[in-house]
Amino acid sequence: MSAEMLKLRAKDAEDIEVISAVLQDSIVPVCDMAFQQETKSFIVVAQRLRREGPGDEATERICCALTINGVVSVQTHGIDLHHHERMLDLLAIMPDSTQKSLSLIFAGDARIRLALESWGAVVEDFGASWPALCHPHHEDLLSERSSSDTARNAS
Repeated sequence: MSAEMLKLRAKDAEDIEVISAVLQDSIVPVCDMAFQQETKSFIVVAQRLRREGPGDEATERICCALTINGVVSVQTHGIDLHHHERMLDLLAIMPDSTQKSLSLIFAGDARIRLALESWGAVVEDFGASWPALCHPHHEDLLSERSSSDTARNAS
C-alpha cells in the first residue's frame, strides 16, 4: 500500500471544498466523533478512500482525522449519538454563505451542523492503509440535468 500521508489545512470556504472532496465517501463510525466544548473543537476520525494514487479507482482506505476548531455548538439531524456502532457515509462538508457554520452531510438524510466563530480545520491521515472492499459510484448529476434541460428546451 502507498506510504504517502495527506495533511491539509482549511481557513475558508474554498479550502473546505477541497477537504470535502478528499473526504467524500468516507465511512465515519458514530463512536469516532466528539465535540470538545472546552477547546471548541469537533473531531472526526474517518475511514477515507484514497483517490490521489495512479488510476481512476480508489483501491484503499486510510484513517484520517478531521479537526475543526472554533466550534461553539453542535446540532444533529438523523443521528443518534448513543448508537455508537452505527457507520455513517460522509457525502460532503458544506459551509453556509456567511461561513458561520459548517454542515457534515451524510447518506440517509443525516447531518451535523457546527456553529462556528473564528475557525480553521485540519485533516490528516494516520496509520496503515488497507484494501477498500467497495467503491462507491455516483451518477453524474450535471450530465443528467443537462440532458433533461436539453429535452425540455427541444419540446
